[in-house]
Amino acid sequence: MAVRVKLNDNSRVVLKTLDGNVSAALNAMGIKAQNLILRQMQQGYGKPIRQTGNLQRDVQYEVNERAKVVRVGNTLEYASYVHEGTSKMAGRPYIQDGLTGESHGKQLRKVAEEALKNGF
Repeated sequence: MAVRVKLNDNSRVVLKTLDGNVSAALNAMGIKAQNLILRQMQQGYGKPIRQTGNLQRDVQYEVNERAKVVRVGNTLEYASYVHEGTSKMAGRPYIQDGLTGESHGKQLRKVAEEALKNGF
């Protein structure tokens, strides 16, 4: 007795789901990175990085879906002086420390993994 097997090609559905999940993962990573940086600014250097609060409010992320990249940072002119320091002030690299601190990479990977697995 011959057994017949019918295969259905669901590759389009899988690819569409995965594409949506990649977009969701990039946005989730942007939000998580933004939160990690803000926490670093508030708790990472003994006292918060805050004069007016503008620098904290300016921490933002941007997703480039075509390149599959998330950019996180500030747009304020003086942000680099706070981050890198000056001849009169030590730097407080809140972006670098916020993203590379203990367990932060794991947290970013976890939110990406959760978004990528959605629907599978």
